[in-house]
Amino acid sequence: MSEQTLNDDDLVALLRYDNEEAFQTLYKRHWYDFFAMANRKLRDEDVAADIAQDLFLRLWQKRKTLLISNLTAYLTTSLKNLIIDHVRTQLHGEQYASHFVYTSPVGTLDTANTVQFSELTESLNQALLQLPDKTREVFILNRFEQLPIREIAMRLGLSEKAIEYHLSRSLTFLRANLHDYATAVVLTVLFGR
Repeated sequence: MSEQTLNDDDLVALLRYDNEEAFQTLYKRHWYDFFAMANRKLRDEDVAADIAQDLFLRLWQKRKTLLISNLTAYLTTSLKNLIIDHVRTQLHGEQYASHFVYTSPVGTLDTANTVQFSELTESLNQALLQLPDKTREVFILNRFEQLPIREIAMRLGLSEKAIEYHLSRSLTFLRANLHDYATAVVLTVLFGR
């Protein structure tokens, strides 16, 4: 029997056995609907396409452990969470940028510096999106909302050691991925061109 004639429940069952054709059928069947849903919320086709792509990438990555009784409901909830994460990341990036601009000495942010800082902010946002959800949430709560480890642990129902692990993991990842950008921006801001 062809995967294209199977219903979603049967295709999801086949995913657990690494059936790429089942995944491709689900992707072709549902990607556009979830792209359109994301685009209605975000009004940005490129971001909506990335989020819809990420939605299906996560479905494939978690295929062996997922227990899905209703694929559409699962994907809709997952999409909403991805959109919320994206919006939250954008807001925190803008807050961070505003804080930097308002606390920098007058004259240090000429046009070139502003452009570099905007690029760094965008790179930071993109890097944050690559972190696992919980690690990203811990980083944002600690670095952008300035919450102490103890409060984050209580809020998320995790141990303080788990919070420290997520922070360490996020900082290591961000240092590795933003090292060149951060160095260039800091040197430019401190020493000019």
